[in-house]
Amino acid sequence: MYKEDLMTPVERAQALAKGESVDRMPISMFYGAPGHSLLGWTRRQEVESGRSLADVQEKIYEVFGGDGVSASYGLHGMAVNYGAKMTNPEHQQPAILEPPIKSIADLSTLDLDRFTIENDPTAKKCFDAVRILRDEVGNEVTCGMMFSGAFTSASALVGAEQLLKALHKNPEQVHKLLKFTAQAIQQMAKPFLEEGFGVSIADPVASGTIITKKMFQQFVVPYSRKMVEMFEVSKPGPVLCHICGDTTKVLEEMVDCGYKVLSLDNVVDLAVAKEKVGDKVFLVGNVDPIGVIHLGTPEEVKMAVRECCKKAWNSPGGFMISTGCDSAYGTPMENSLAFMQEARKCAKYPMNPDNFQ
Repeated sequence: MYKEDLMTPVERAQALAKGESVDRMPISMFYGAPGHSLLGWTRRQEVESGRSLADVQEKIYEVFGGDGVSASYGLHGMAVNYGAKMTNPEHQQPAILEPPIKSIADLSTLDLDRFTIENDPTAKKCFDAVRILRDEVGNEVTCGMMFSGAFTSASALVGAEQLLKALHKNPEQVHKLLKFTAQAIQQMAKPFLEEGFGVSIADPVASGTIITKKMFQQFVVPYSRKMVEMFEVSKPGPVLCHICGDTTKVLEEMVDCGYKVLSLDNVVDLAVAKEKVGDKVFLVGNVDPIGVIHLGTPEEVKMAVRECCKKAWNSPGGFMISTGCDSAYGTPMENSLAFMQEARKCAKYPMNPDNFQ
């Protein structure tokens, strides 16, 4: 248990589920990109095995004491499994140099058999990692798995530029590709769900900054809904989705996807989100991870935490303070610690505006 807490995350979650008092409400901080630095490692060392992925998560939990640990398939996971040409930086996240499918007009190479725990090395390492986490820290903190959404996975396979052009020029092929990526995600998620791990979705290419509301309704909602329905049947419970950028105009559509927890980028006004969908979903967010946590001062970080809490603490469907997206590699440790310190203060149970002043 973290030194500043009176309960473990598991105890806290169990008490909240029963309507009992807790020491504080759950808090979250995305800390994926810089996680390996806590062990003095490179990113390449982190992704060597399930054991190394778990080691990083355990270290993040030890240092910050958040309310969850997880593994992530990565936004480019499907492309990697298809042999995409990738960068391999020492510390930063990798990027796709050449997508594996050259033309969306030819999807003949699509093969669902590739996307199983046995055949996908990334999925296998993640599965190993969450099992290790469950065995070693699962009595204290919940363990979960994050997959990329169907739309973002489609972008990884054919490239974002080609996918976005095809929304207009070749929508039939886009639907064919999305049907495949949604099925592949469900197939990979099944063993995680069967072992009791929660599954969440990151779908940044589906951002309202990139596609229109109509496109979101047509190309994102139906496939996301199918995935969420399958997740909830296999393991009942709310499914979280994080979409980068400004999703203000598609908040209602994110609800239509079936997501019960919306993790919002810092460009979304929490007050607006609370007004639009706060009675339907649990809101998570959304301190600016770059402008404030990476580039700001500890006092600016604390101020931003308080401002987010002021806007959404009383959202009808619930609220959890978090960063608006992943922390950047090189984020000052004092700023991340300031976030967690102020979050603990603001999240003291029961949440009260006096704590945010």
